[in-house]
Amino acid sequence: MIREPSATGMSVSSGQRVGSHGVQAPAGSDGGDGARATPPPLPAPVRMTRRLVGLHASLLAGAALVACGTDDDLPDVPRIGTSPGKVIYATWGEVGLREAEHWSLLNFEKNYTDLRIDIITSLDQATYVERLEALISSGTDPDVMRVPGQLAQNLYARGAALRLDALVKRDRFRPDHIAPPYDVGTLKRNWYGFPRSQTAAWVVFHNRVWFQRLGMADPLPTWTWEDFLGVARRLTGTAPGGGGWGTAIEPMASFPLPWLWGAGGDDVDRDGAKPQLDTPMVREALAWIMSLRETHRVAPPADVVRDIGDFAAGRVAMWFGNADDEMRLRRIGAPDFGISPQPKGRVAQVGAYQPDVIAIGSRAPNPDDGWELLQFLVDPDTQRLEFEQGLWLPQSKSITDATTYRTSGSAPHDRRASIPGALLRVRTPNLSPATGAMRRAVGEALTPFWAGRASLESVIPQAMAVATQVMAKGE
Repeated sequence: MIREPSATGMSVSSGQRVGSHGVQAPAGSDGGDGARATPPPLPAPVRMTRRLVGLHASLLAGAALVACGTDDDLPDVPRIGTSPGKVIYATWGEVGLREAEHWSLLNFEKNYTDLRIDIITSLDQATYVERLEALISSGTDPDVMRVPGQLAQNLYARGAALRLDALVKRDRFRPDHIAPPYDVGTLKRNWYGFPRSQTAAWVVFHNRVWFQRLGMADPLPTWTWEDFLGVARRLTGTAPGGGGWGTAIEPMASFPLPWLWGAGGDDVDRDGAKPQLDTPMVREALAWIMSLRETHRVAPPADVVRDIGDFAAGRVAMWFGNADDEMRLRRIGAPDFGISPQPKGRVAQVGAYQPDVIAIGSRAPNPDDGWELLQFLVDPDTQRLEFEQGLWLPQSKSITDATTYRTSGSAPHDRRASIPGALLRVRTPNLSPATGAMRRAVGEALTPFWAGRASLESVIPQAMAVATQVMAKGE
């Protein structure tokens, strides 16, 4: 059920069937011949539940306060589990993703029968961020909110997310089943969120049908930029019926960091404080990406391709993207594909990942019940269900270490490239409260270069200027 805040509480938005008990199954998923069966309820995670906390509130309140210290603001423990409640959950994504996520929310309601989930949602990330900021500004924070990874630390620094350390200590929560490093969910060594979605590495997808038709083997995990270019040359112009491109630079331009790292550069220092865009290494990486289009002609001109749908349609043979895109390729019926890790640059082979997170709003109306949902959504059983429903790739090692997960008879056949650390070193971008805004500003400054309207040397000073300005503001 998709609901939005109104003057009288929560009012129904469009696109979902509504009943009297919170989230409802996506349309067409219950009843009737051929309908998808409702998955069985997940077992409640092994931890202290809201009911147990309620029963032992008088004991836990004092003990937790002593353990956590006076700096940790514990929620009002005695009210947990004392009456039916609801959790307001904010998220974004296309309709197919939201329908898949509804199964997780339905299972939460089945395990916590006195809780109902109300959902605030948007189809795209940009619109969602605007709506989330409006909710936070008006003091109507969601209980649980998905936050794009690049914006998370800014929310933490502004005090817009609840610090979780007291809850983590109180319920003895262990982060064993979420993906390290935890910098995307922490600030100054304090917990504010947990990774959820986009927890897999960025990889190169390749069309195996196209490769096999030309007698080409899958790329080796140790391949280099030169190997990548050579493969793209062989593939360009060889699509069935003629035409076709070996690769596309649009996704590289939108997330160039692992290519910068391959040349020995970075966009900002390790502290996330000082821009480093005017270095020879950064110039080398950006120029190499553009050379795929302008010099080697293995990538289409600007505005010819849009997204991974062009890969699925057979117009591009290799596509750089987050491994979670496997789920989308399955939904849209892409031809057989495989994945390979980030190619090695002149200096290093370093992969990238930048998970989104889930956090509790600092002024959330139901923070304790939100904490229950937060834990449930990163539980390994929930991760397994969401993978099976085609939502996101899992992050728990109890799943990703299994041979049956890593290799299979269907696309992508070998998932090791998607698992951080399985084939090569994988890292997150350097983060600070200002890096998200800085990277947006730098992306805008580089747009004329990627569009072919300006030279690299003419846009680098502008990119440095806006990056320095944003970083000086610190937000």
